[in-house]
Amino acid sequence: MITIKVISFARIGWDPTLSFAPYRSESRLKQRRWVQAAFGEKDTLRTYEALQQRETCIFLASLMQTPEDFKLHITRFTVALIIETVYGHRVASLDHEYVMLMDRGMEAMNATGPAGGGIMDFFPLLKHVPAWMPGASFKRKALHARKLIHDAHYIPFDMVRKAVASGDARPSFAAELIEKAEKSGRLDGEENDIRFAAGALYAAGSDTTKSVLLTFLLAMVLYPEVFKKAQEELDRVVENNRLPTLEDRPNLPYIDCVVKETYRWNPAIPLGIPHFLTEDDEYNGYHMPRDTHIVTNLWAMTRNEEMYRDPSLFRPERFLAPSGSIDMGVEDPRSIVFGYGRRLCPGRLFADTTVFLAVASIAATLNIDKARDAQGNVVTPSAKFPSSFVSFPEAYQCAITPRSPNVMALVEETLANILSST
Repeated sequence: MITIKVISFARIGWDPTLSFAPYRSESRLKQRRWVQAAFGEKDTLRTYEALQQRETCIFLASLMQTPEDFKLHITRFTVALIIETVYGHRVASLDHEYVMLMDRGMEAMNATGPAGGGIMDFFPLLKHVPAWMPGASFKRKALHARKLIHDAHYIPFDMVRKAVASGDARPSFAAELIEKAEKSGRLDGEENDIRFAAGALYAAGSDTTKSVLLTFLLAMVLYPEVFKKAQEELDRVVENNRLPTLEDRPNLPYIDCVVKETYRWNPAIPLGIPHFLTEDDEYNGYHMPRDTHIVTNLWAMTRNEEMYRDPSLFRPERFLAPSGSIDMGVEDPRSIVFGYGRRLCPGRLFADTTVFLAVASIAATLNIDKARDAQGNVVTPSAKFPSSFVSFPEAYQCAITPRSPNVMALVEETLANILSST
C-alpha cells in the first residue's frame, strides 16, 4: 500500500489536506467524502453548469477586449470558478482579496520545487537545520510559504463562517458543510477538516486548470491545422446563433480529443503527487522496502512511445478511430493525469467539464494565431515547460481575434440570459 508523506510539503503546511493526509485517517476520509459528494457525482455537476457557462462568457469577453492579457484572463477564469463554488464569493477581477491571497500561497508553493523533489525530501535530516544558517534558503522559502498557505486556508474560511453565523452566506461548499456541522453540534470537531478540504480544492483546481488552458492556447498557436479542424467540427454541430454547452460534448469527438491531447502533451503535475510505501513491495524485479519514496513520472508515461506514437507532437487524431468516433483502444490520459487508484482526484469531473467548455467556446468564437513583433515579424513560441510542481508553458505571445463581427454580441446575449435565469 502507498501513502503520502512528503517532507517538503508537510513543512509548508499541506499535511492536513486531502491530498497529503495519512491514507486511513478519519480526517482524510471525511474530506474525500465531502469533496466527492460536491464535485465527483454527475448529478451534482449539473448544479454548476450555469456558473461554468457564466464564467466562460466573461472569459471570452475579456479575451476579445484585451487579448494581450490572455494569461491574466485565464487566471481570473479559473480562480473565479473555484472561489465561488468553494467559498461563495464572486470574483470580478484579479484584485479580489482572496485571489491575491491564494495566488501568493500557490506561487510560494511552486517556488519550493517539484512535488517530492525538494532537498528535504532527499535529505530528511535537513529539516532540523535552522533557517538562519548560510545555505538554508530552502528552509526560509518553506517558512515563507507556510505563512502564506496558512493565511490562504484560514482567512477565506473564517469569512464564510462569519457569514453563516450572520445569515448572509452565499451557497458554497464551505458554507454547506459549516451549516450542517453547526446543526449537528460537530463544528468544533470538524472545523479544521472543512477548512483544509476547502483549501485543497483551491490548490488542486486553480493552477492545474490554468496550466491546461495555457497549454491548449500554446498548442493551437503551434498547430493551427488542429484548431481549424476543431472549429470545423463546431460549425457542423453547433448552430451559429448560440455557444456550445456541455450537452454538445457527445457530438464533438474531435474537441474531446483536443482536450485529451492537451492533458497528455503537458501533464499539469508532471511528477504527480509523491507517495511512500507503507509496506515492502516489488516492481519489475526491484525490491522496494517500506518507506521508499515513490515518484510517479506522469510526464514519462504520457510521452511513452509504445502508448503514443510521436509523443512530442500535438496530435489529437491519435485518440480517434477511423470512423471518427473516440478510439477506446488508446489509453485515455485522464486515467493518469488526475491520479489513480484510491488517490484519484475526486474533483476531476468538475475540472474536466470546465476545461472542455472553455476549449469548445474558444474554438467557437475566436481565432488563435502567432503574434507579430514590432517589426511585423511572426513570433513562433517554443514548446518548453520549465520544471515546477505545476507545469506551465514558458511565457509566450499569441494573437487572439473574434471569428466574426457578431461574436461579441452573441457572448453578451448569452451572458445576459444566464444572469437573468440565475
